[in-house]
Amino acid sequence: METRRIVRIGSSFYVALPKTWVQERVGGNGIVALTVEEDGSLKITPFSIRKQDEKKQVSLLCSKDLFRNIVSAYLRGFEVIEITVNPECRDDVLRTVERARQLLLGLELVGEEPGLVVLQSFTRPDYDLDSLVQRMSSTTLSMLNLSFRVVETGDLSLAEKILYMDDIVDRLYFLAVRIIRSRISDPSYPSSEKVKLVDTRVVVRNLENLGDLLEEFIRAGVVKGRVDWELYDRLASFQKRVVALALGESIVRENIYEEYLTLEDKLARARVILPPRFYETLEDMKSLLKDILDLS
Repeated sequence: METRRIVRIGSSFYVALPKTWVQERVGGNGIVALTVEEDGSLKITPFSIRKQDEKKQVSLLCSKDLFRNIVSAYLRGFEVIEITVNPECRDDVLRTVERARQLLLGLELVGEEPGLVVLQSFTRPDYDLDSLVQRMSSTTLSMLNLSFRVVETGDLSLAEKILYMDDIVDRLYFLAVRIIRSRISDPSYPSSEKVKLVDTRVVVRNLENLGDLLEEFIRAGVVKGRVDWELYDRLASFQKRVVALALGESIVRENIYEEYLTLEDKLARARVILPPRFYETLEDMKSLLKDILDLS
């Protein structure tokens, strides 16, 4: 049995591994898995990383839960989704696949044979996640602007644009979650960045909820009424600065909190002129943005 000395550097401890073992067993990826055994010993095992040309795939069956299962497979990072079909359910499967394609960015139908339908995700692993977050934020801000205009003018053609934009936000959300989950489960992804990914997951969830709030407001039927455009400016500014802070921009958090208090007071005073449901929607949006601020 060979012994090795543990060396302390700063607050961490290191031990040198046999060079030949590393070269033969670990290879170029330089990643090992550590397991603490019941007897207190530490087991070091080479961690095998999938080759780039190997595709992660899953097989699904025709069922009433097929849509949910396709979405789940997409979010879990599967690249190829094979669906076993029979003549009785084929039409239902194809309709479900088309519905999933409309929602999940990068998912395409690549094979259709008797008894089998094959989907593949063509999303890139190197997507700029911060850019996706910014796109979600800018789209929900456009929805907010249109909502103020719908209430002020009663123009229902603007309402249709809001519903369309919410579909865009939903697609960006599912793509962002897919990327976040893939990176968190990737052992080669820096551990220091994984904490930020958890926070980003909350940010994209709240931005998606902002879009849902405005969609629900529109679908419930819009009553024409007065609006306060200064309130819109303050809410939009607050959202931009909160998202920027969450993405790591150098902004003094205390200044944004002061902006939140001003917004809270402005919204409370505008309650007497805003249609009740619109006020409630804006109040809920303010709370979601405050949750993002609290993360930073």
